[in-house]
Amino acid sequence: MAEQTSLVAQQVRLMHWAEQIRECQNRLEGMDVSTWCEQNNITKANYYYPLKRVRQMYLDQLPEAEKPAFVELPRLKAERTATVPEVPVMCIKNGNGLSADIFSSVAPLSGRVI
Repeated sequence: MAEQTSLVAQQVRLMHWAEQIRECQNRLEGMDVSTWCEQNNITKANYYYPLKRVRQMYLDQLPEAEKPAFVELPRLKAERTATVPEVPVMCIKNGNGLSADIFSSVAPLSGRVI
């Protein structure tokens, strides 16, 4: 019985957090999260921790086939001369200094890619 009560309490808490996150995401244009948190009397930690938990809850509910995954893209064997370097057609960078270059010689994958 205590386990069921704990599970219900957890679900209620997650629903409350999800509503709070929706409210923050629908804040006025130009308002940052810090300002929204100040106006709603919560710390940024008390916003981001629930955000992480709610995201994880939704990810856990996804069917295995729809979960994000890393996919290795094979490189086509293209004839190139050593004097002409291949130039990437796309470069993806994040704020942590990680980057990925996509070259035109990457073969398309068959099947679904997320």
